[in-house]
Amino acid sequence: MRVLYDYQAFLQRQGGVSRYFAELIRALEALPEFEATIPLFFSDNGYLQERKTLLTRRHFKGKERIMDALNLVGARRALSGSFDVFHPTYYRPYFLGRLDRPFVLTVHDMIHEAFGGPEVRDDGTAKNKHELCRKASRIIAVSQSTKSDLCRLLGVPPEKVTVIHHATRMSYRGEPRVHSRPYFLFVGARSGYKNFARFITAAGSVLRRAGGDIVCAGGGSLTRNEREQIHRVGLEGRVAHYGFCTPEELVSLYHFAIALCYPSLYEGFGLPILEAFACGCPVAASGVSSIPEVAGEAAVLFDPLSAESMASALELVMTDSSRRDQLVQAGAKRLQAFSWEVSARKTYAVYQEAM
Repeated sequence: MRVLYDYQAFLQRQGGVSRYFAELIRALEALPEFEATIPLFFSDNGYLQERKTLLTRRHFKGKERIMDALNLVGARRALSGSFDVFHPTYYRPYFLGRLDRPFVLTVHDMIHEAFGGPEVRDDGTAKNKHELCRKASRIIAVSQSTKSDLCRLLGVPPEKVTVIHHATRMSYRGEPRVHSRPYFLFVGARSGYKNFARFITAAGSVLRRAGGDIVCAGGGSLTRNEREQIHRVGLEGRVAHYGFCTPEELVSLYHFAIALCYPSLYEGFGLPILEAFACGCPVAASGVSSIPEVAGEAAVLFDPLSAESMASALELVMTDSSRRDQLVQAGAKRLQAFSWEVSARKTYAVYQEAM
């Protein structure tokens, strides 16, 4: 079986969507009689080091636009090549009208549809996603929660959608400590539905009494509004930001954290939860959308709309060392339910159905 992927996700330097496809393709290529093609000319994606692409580590004005244009030319040409199934890596519908073979679409979340407005930038994603969902031969949803939202919000027939979970290969192998003081960890983007402002309020009420820091990994530099809030809650000088983290640095940040706090109002899956489990990090997380589906009984869940509920969960994991140990053990056990090898076999079966 030959499957053609495209370049869209790999315009990311790092991020959940491109990591998903890189890990999935790696696991699929271990299966017999499977061949993946990615017509990717230019990329600085951190997950594709072993593939033959031209890496562009240097940043310059207009870089993203130029990379997009060059990769789009290659992607359009590849549509006339030899393959059995096409799997676009995001929702840009440039291939419609050019493709004469089945395509499979992965839906990662329904954030644009569930929030919209100022919470999510209106870049046409929702419209494109809806069109591709109607025309795809098969759809993969990354959680049962996402499948339910997809069917409810877009009217997609449930029988067209297969739930296939993410996994992680991350693990702690003795990496040196990146941050020297006790800290709560926050990973990824912080705006809108990520609920960072309420997290700062909750964490501030705990850290002012008990001491310690907040560490943010990824998600861009702290904004002026974020810095002002940090000052108001009395945490100035106690919130550290690590921008582009190496895999080893991120593993270390997970492993040595008091806990990962994951306060999102919505997630399609919530990969940082699995990453924390893999690195021996306790998890305190929202009890909404896909998060309970992923975390199971291995996290302390709270109401993400209540700073008091969040603060109680953070205080529990900070002050109760035996509870932290229990969470680490439960996380390691829960992690066994997620495997890229299993995800690859299920995805292969979806490709067969599409054919």
